[in-house]
Amino acid sequence: MNVIIDASLPGIGFYHRQAKTGVSRVAEQLVKGLLASEQVQLSLAAPTNQAETLRYARETFGTQAPPLVNRPAEQRWAKLENALLGPFAPQSLPSKLIRQVFYQSRKALKGEQARFSAELLPNGAIYHSPFFAIPDDIGRMPHVRKVLTVHDLIPIHHPEWFPAGERAVKEAIQTLPKDAHVITVSEATKVDFCQFTGFDPARVTAIHLAASLALFYPVTDAARIKATQQRFGLGDEPYLLSLATLEPRKNLDHLIRCFVQLAESGELPTEVKLVLVGTKGWKMDQVLSEIAKNESIRSRLIFTGFVPDEDLAAMYSGALAFVYPSLFEGFGLPPLEAMQCGLPVITSNVSSLPEVVGDAAIQVSPTDADALAQAMLTVVQSADLRNELATKALRRAQLFSWERFTSEHIRLYQKL
Repeated sequence: MNVIIDASLPGIGFYHRQAKTGVSRVAEQLVKGLLASEQVQLSLAAPTNQAETLRYARETFGTQAPPLVNRPAEQRWAKLENALLGPFAPQSLPSKLIRQVFYQSRKALKGEQARFSAELLPNGAIYHSPFFAIPDDIGRMPHVRKVLTVHDLIPIHHPEWFPAGERAVKEAIQTLPKDAHVITVSEATKVDFCQFTGFDPARVTAIHLAASLALFYPVTDAARIKATQQRFGLGDEPYLLSLATLEPRKNLDHLIRCFVQLAESGELPTEVKLVLVGTKGWKMDQVLSEIAKNESIRSRLIFTGFVPDEDLAAMYSGALAFVYPSLFEGFGLPPLEAMQCGLPVITSNVSSLPEVVGDAAIQVSPTDADALAQAMLTVVQSADLRNELATKALRRAQLFSWERFTSEHIRLYQKL
């Protein structure tokens, strides 16, 4: 099968580390999985960021890099840009200046968006965009089958959570070709998408994501756990852990409020802390106001900021439990990552989260403060419950794998 994947998102992430979000990592996993399959002849497309995508492919896969289906003229410009960028680190000032010059040149020539030629795409090829809208050129090609992955409809349902505007999801859905097939990352998102768009459910397939086994696993080395905790200022005391971008839909102000309630009541042991891992989101002031009102327990609330992937398993493994009261998730990778590390999980009972955690976690309403506070208190007080949840978590996590993710994509392609 000839499969073409829009790899512009991993390309963008190659230069902008902050852009390497969960969606970008999913796209990378899809490319890697398909490239390793003998059933697929893989090519890449770059509707935007051609040079970045070309460099991502070359530096990630070397001589085994899949070819681009972009027009030869676009590829020549991308190769020229990369030749000039080659001596410099991706995040260096010279690199940024060179890329800016090329960007402005493309903008002036109205060449920001790639154009695709029908004769360069094999008859019966499958074009799959893991996030961005399917290009108009591709959409008009009757000999190409089209697939779009929809991760969630959060920016559509809650635009107030995205102050800068999140156009990509809306554009992808609004410009979806009538003959396309849609992949969602959960059954919950499939239902949401079909209800919102009226799209035929028979042309929508839910394929679950997975957590990396190389990054997320139980760490049993106490010295490694302690060293990680010391490096991020956690000390030696027990802690509840949450990991999320500090933004409204993650509901972290609610989590902090519930933790503060327990701490001030004296029910929670004084040595237990709440550790929040994640980069600063756009409504950080809302979270910080919760801390400012409770100076007496400020020392028990720890914001680590960004934590590298290689340190996450030890940080998960050292926690008492993982708490994730999100208001809305298309899939919800952090609870799965925590479960794969053998960590007890407390999470919300809404959107896709019950689908991910099953009976291996404590589920509470994300707006019920008493339920969340009680769940945290119960888990902290009961070692037996923590052990039971940890065992269930490891078993549940085995149901998800990137191998299964890839094979289900291939099965769908074959049906198309």
